[in-house]
Amino acid sequence: MKDRFSKFISNINIKYLFVIVPVVLIAILVLLSIIFGTLKITKNTKEELKDIVLKTKDEKVSFIFKESYKKSDTGEYDLYAKDEDRQLITGIFTYNLSEYEENSAKEILNNQIEYFIKTRNDMKIYKKETVTDYKDKIITRIEYSGKTTDSSDCIYIFSTIEFKNNSDYVIYSNQVLLKSDYDKYSKELKNIISSAKLE
Repeated sequence: MKDRFSKFISNINIKYLFVIVPVVLIAILVLLSIIFGTLKITKNTKEELKDIVLKTKDEKVSFIFKESYKKSDTGEYDLYAKDEDRQLITGIFTYNLSEYEENSAKEILNNQIEYFIKTRNDMKIYKKETVTDYKDKIITRIEYSGKTTDSSDCIYIFSTIEFKNNSDYVIYSNQVLLKSDYDKYSKELKNIISSAKLE
């Protein structure tokens, strides 16, 4: 009787084994396909955003943007580019100091920030001024938090670029991104300004 019972249990185990093993293997394969599929999608997304070069109206300065940015003629900007989907904006002005009242990049930066403080709400310093000395240029940057005209919480990144081979020519830029996206995209915006090249 005991031998029959053991044989019966053994047959049940074998039957369950033939059912369970394929199910487990299928589950593992599905999980692996999801993981590798996600990695592939992420990789392709990164590959899709190729670098493009955009220039100021006078064709003197080039910047490297992601191809998701669209250039447009907006206001008096010498270069205005916006990534609509990610809500990233870069606006750039060029200055020949000998032709303007401002005598320095610092004065331009201060005047522009003063204008934004008057025309935006809740403007407060988010990150203090920094000065970075590159081989061909000096970039001064300061960041403010504030609200746009539609009351969105944003970060404004104000920068000036002084070129070492032409002290009379200065770039001023203002860049805007959602405050909630700062950690995700602020480096990209700063890299755009750092990529500036005077022809």
